[in-house]
This record gives sequence, structure tokens and C-alpha cells, in this order.
Amino acid sequence: MAARKGNNLLEQALRVAQSSGRSHEGRLRGLLRLAARTPGFASASLFLPDSTEPALSECFSSLLPGASRSCLIPYGQGCAGRAAAELREVYGSSADLHPEERGSGEAGQLAAIPILDGTGLAAILALACPDPELPDESLALCRQLVPVFSLTLAGLAAEQEAQKARGNLALLASLGQLLSVPAPAATLLPQLVKLCTGSGLAGCAVIRLAPKGRNRGRVFKGCHSCAKRELTAFLEVEQRLSARSIAGGATRTEKLPLPGSCRYALCTPLSSNGQQLGAVTLFGGAQLLGTEQIELCETVARQIAAALTEAICEERVASFDTENEKKLKELSLLYRLSNTMLSTIKLNKLIHLTLTALTSGPTPFFDRAMLFLANERSGSLVGMLGVTNENAPSLSIPQGGGDDLLSSRWDITEDEMAAQRESEFSRQVQGKRLELDPTLNIASQAVLERRLIYIPEEAGIGADTPAVSRIALAASPLIAHGQTVGVVLVDNAITLSPITQEHLRFLQLFTNQAGMAIENSILYNKIEDAHRQLSEAQENLLQKERLAAIGEVAAGIAHELKGPLVSIGGFASRLARKLPSESEERANADLIVREVVRLEGILSEILLFSKKTTICYTRCNIADIVKESLAVVAPPVEEKRIEISTKFPRQRQLLLGDCQQLKQVFINIILNSLDAMSAGGKLMIQVQPSELDGKEAVTVKIVDTGGGIPLEQLNNIFTPFFTTKEGGTGLGLPIANRIITNHGGKIQVTNHPGLGAEFRIVLPKHW
Repeated sequence: MAARKGNNLLEQALRVAQSSGRSHEGRLRGLLRLAARTPGFASASLFLPDSTEPALSECFSSLLPGASRSCLIPYGQGCAGRAAAELREVYGSSADLHPEERGSGEAGQLAAIPILDGTGLAAILALACPDPELPDESLALCRQLVPVFSLTLAGLAAEQEAQKARGNLALLASLGQLLSVPAPAATLLPQLVKLCTGSGLAGCAVIRLAPKGRNRGRVFKGCHSCAKRELTAFLEVEQRLSARSIAGGATRTEKLPLPGSCRYALCTPLSSNGQQLGAVTLFGGAQLLGTEQIELCETVARQIAAALTEAICEERVASFDTENEKKLKELSLLYRLSNTMLSTIKLNKLIHLTLTALTSGPTPFFDRAMLFLANERSGSLVGMLGVTNENAPSLSIPQGGGDDLLSSRWDITEDEMAAQRESEFSRQVQGKRLELDPTLNIASQAVLERRLIYIPEEAGIGADTPAVSRIALAASPLIAHGQTVGVVLVDNAITLSPITQEHLRFLQLFTNQAGMAIENSILYNKIEDAHRQLSEAQENLLQKERLAAIGEVAAGIAHELKGPLVSIGGFASRLARKLPSESEERANADLIVREVVRLEGILSEILLFSKKTTICYTRCNIADIVKESLAVVAPPVEEKRIEISTKFPRQRQLLLGDCQQLKQVFINIILNSLDAMSAGGKLMIQVQPSELDGKEAVTVKIVDTGGGIPLEQLNNIFTPFFTTKEGGTGLGLPIANRIITNHGGKIQVTNHPGLGAEFRIVLPKHW
């Protein structure tokens, strides 16, 4: 009976072991279930030995529905461990079991039967019995299954080797496909880590790049979900192993005192052309330390190192290209700026171009820019202009300038400059005077130390400057010919973006060029002012010489003519009284009398012009003088229906001068304007404070709508006896000009052809 049962069991076992539709793992689980159905046994388990240490590390059980589980039963511990160490059957109770064996089921007794192959131990078959004693008959039947288990285990080993070989080939193929497409290291290395873990080569993979220069070394890691609990421990081991592997240039292995299947580490350096680029560290089972797997890992490491070298070279080439392109654009931009700065010598336009270039465009360098010029006399910095990227237009290229950066320049229109000057931010800057004290503001510090000053976070430029809380701020001096002419301040108060080192470097290069251009403009303006003053002095000298000569002649002629004119006028008046009032002779006599009176007036003006006048200085209110002058000319104003508008300042504008002579000036100029206008014209008179040669002054502006002064006559309006009026003497404006000149002032004329003329009488308050 027992023999029949044994034959039946063996036949069933052989059918299971030889079934072609099942994997070797499935066949092992079928054999275990067959053994567990033997009378008296509750479960059957199979423990496989580890390939690198004396321990059982893998378990198949009839109680497990799926694949095997990992375990760790050192030889000599528990029933299975003792059977593996002694290579004999071992029996024991539940108290004798290793904790890993208890997973085989609750057993009263357990029998551990070694399964041997030609080279040694192949597995331990553990049979669990819930009864106090093992069933000898059933145990004998199960012993007959040992050769079948041995055969199936050999097939499983061959299958695993083939599967490992296929996996390695698939890994190398995937690796070659991945490395065939050039990619930067930051993109390539995470994919390589994922490939190592996804292919089954390792449960956890880490690639660490060696530190170089400022690069501290980057780490790329990937891990299976079952091994993530030990990731922190893996990284600690990896850091130590990779340091040793990189330093020694050789592969390092280590067994880890960790639970789970990833108890072994293999670290291979990434070497290329004698340089250590980093290391790749793999964590997995005992098979990771096999000779073939080590060679595979080293092959993978060599390919990774080659791809990494190529990626680094491509990144360097791309970086060089980007840097060269950036430098080319920067040099081209600076060259265009240089052309722009050399295109004009107007200081006002240069200042606008300088600040607009820093704040304009789709990607401006800075949000705001301010320019202060140094005033050596007052020891301060004077605010000239403030521009933001909100009111900075895109700088245009003049017509015919071309698109070539090396031959073109920028330009800005008068309307755009006016809009910038009238902005609220610019008004704030223009109203500031910064004391040249480095402890008060960084603008003064930059000027006095003659270097760029950068503060990452600044509560403001100082107590005397427009401030925005906690923003980065930079100040760069404008230096030319060894002299500091001013300073440019920039910030990003609108976008709050950081100021980079590249922006600061560009600011310094830019202000160096701007400083030279502004200094040249200032010197040119000084030369132009000196030339203008010299021309004015020469013209005044010639004018005085002409006036002196004309005065002497006019005085002599007037003196000689006045006597006869008095006699003619007297006799003509007496004759007119004796003639009948309606007679033609009476009309002729009256005409003689009127002409004599007119000639006497002309002679009086000539004598007045030629006579050296004496100024009686008193304190004059210029507004009152203008009002009195308007009262004198009221009759012709009403006759021609001239509309007069006046604008006087709230504060009284007092000056030292001869009130009567000044009134004569305004009367003469107003009468000239009335003569130039037709009926219904408009006359505007404005009084406002001003400056003359750096001194306090007052300006009276008289603007008419008389169509302007003909261009051919404009240079002769102050020439004595030059007139276009019938009956005019041509002395009104020369007399007015001489009076103003004697008061230390100036008469400035702005002609608007087709519209009218504008006379500005500028008088110093004290001189």
C-alpha cells in the first residue's frame, strides 16, 4: 500500500516537473503543494542558499500564492539553517525554528531535508506538521520527491541564467539606444538611473558627479518602491563608496547590514581619458556581485562615462557659443552706443540717450536710471534727469542709418525727451541736490572713490534722494580725462528683479563711454559760450562805436537844425492865424506847422539817443512799470481792438533801476508790436523770475501776433535809423536796447515767421 502511494506521488511529481506550460517557479510551487497534501503535513517550503555567504536567502512556500520571498537564515540557525550547515535531515519543534522559518506556517514539528546537486547544497525542503510527532510514512514519501526537486531547481537555475543573459542584452541595447541621442548631462543621467533600476540590474542606482571648480558635484538617484525605505541608508553608503572608488579608480563592493533584498552594493568609477568624472553605485541582491554582473556594470559605467564626456563637451561648446554670442552682442551694443554718443554734442540729448539706452527695449538692463552732474563750486551733485522703463521709448535708428550694428546709431526725438523731462520721477530727480559726502549716499561714494558701488539691498539712495524700500542699487561714476563729471544710479524698483554681475559690468563699460561723451559736450558748450560771449562783446563794441559816431553827427545836425525849425514853425504859425480858416493857404500853413512839430520830435529823439544818459537808481516793481506802460498805450490798443493778456507772479519782483527809462523801454516795444498787428490781434505779456549769468534776474516776455519780423530785417532791428514805417525814426528799439544794456540786462528776440515775434527783456535784480 505504501509502495503504491509512493509511486502515485512520484508520478504526480514527475508530471508537475515535466509540464511544458509552466515556468520552473510554477513547477516548484506545484511540487510544494503536492508535498503539502501528503497526509500529516500542513505546508511545505523550499529555502535556497545565497551565492555569496553561508545563509538561506530565498524561500518558496506552498502558502505563498505568487513568487518567492527573500529571507535570511544563516547556516546553523533554525532547523533549515542546521540542515544546510550539516547537510543532513534535521527535526525540531516550533521553539527550534528561526524567525524566518515561522513564515512557513504554524507547525508543531518541522522536518528540514537537504537537497543536493553535483556541486553541493541546492535547497532545503522544510515540511511542517501540526501534530506533536512527524508522520514517518508521509516523510518517507516526501523523501522520494528530493530528486524531482533537484531536477526542477537545476532547470530554474538555467532559466534564471538565460533570463539574466537576455536582461543584460536588453539593458545594453537600451543603453546604446539611449546614448545614441546626444543630450545634456542633466537630462541624460536621470534616464540612465531609471534604466538601471527598470531593467532589474539594481534595486537602487545612484550616479554622483565628481566636484570640479565651483561645481560641488551633482547626485542623480533612482529606487524601486520596495527599497525606498532604505534610501537614506543607501545614500550614506554610496557617498562613502563613491569617494573611495573615485579616489582609487577601481570598482568597490560592500555587503550591507540591511533588511530586504538590496543588501549588496557595487560602485564603479566613471573614468574617461584618465579623468574621474564620478561614480555609479548599484544596490541589489547577491547576484550583483557575480563576475558577469560586475563586468556588465563596468561596461555600463564605461559607456556612461563616454556619453557623459560627450555631453560635457557639448555643454562646454554650447556654453562657449552662448558666451561668445553674448560678448559679440555686448561689443556690438557698446559700439552702437559709442556711435550714438559721438553723433551729438548737445548735453541735454546726450543725457537722454544715456539713460534711455539703460532702460529701453523689450529686455532693459534696469528699471530706472538717474543722472547727477557734479558741481565743484557748490560741492554737490545736481539731479539732471530720471528715466524709467515705463517712459523710455525704444531708441530709433535715424533714416539711412542701416541695420548693421557696427555702422548705425540710435536717436531720440524732441517730443520723447520732453515727455521724459515732464514725468513725475524726473521732476523728483531734478529737484535733488546731493551733498558730496560718502557717508550720506552711495552716489557721492561712487564719485569720490571713482568706482562702481553696488548694494544688493538698500533702503534708499540716502536722505536726499528718491528712495524705494529694500531694493538693489548701483552707482557708477562718469569719468573723463581723469575727472569725475557725474554719476549714474540704477535700480530695479519696478520689477524687483536682481541686478546681475553682467549688468553691472555693462553699466561700468557704458558709463565710461558716456562720461567721455558728456565731458566733451560740456567742454564744447563752454567753448561755444566763450565764443558767443566774445562775439557779443565784439558786436557790442562795434555797436557802441557806431552809436558814438552817429551820436556825434546827429547831435551836431540836430543842434544846427533846431534853430531854423523854431523860426519856420513860429512864422508858419503866425501866418496861419492871419489867413482865413477855409482857405488853401491856411491849410498849407498848418501842414508846415505839423511837419515842423514832427521834425522837432525827431530831433529830440536824436538828441536823446546821442546824449549820455544818467540812471537814477530806485527800487522798482517791474509789474507796476509794465502796468503803467500799458496805461500809456491804452488809446491805440482800444482803437485797434487788441486783446491783451498779462501774467504776473504772486511775489513782487523788485530790482534796482531807473523806473522812467524802463517804462520807456516797454512803451517802445509794445508800440512796435501794436504797429505790427492788424485789428483784433493778441498781445501777451508775462513777468517771471529767472537767472542771468548765474545771478537772480527777472524776465518780461512780450509776444505779439503780428506775423513776425522778415528774416532779411531781423539782424537790423537794433540798428539806429533802420525803420520800415512811414514817418518812423528807427530809434525806438535802439534806445530801448541801450537802456537795458545800461541796466546790465539783455533783450532777446525769438522770431516766429507767419505768427509773431517774442521779445524777452532780462534784467538783473542786483548788479
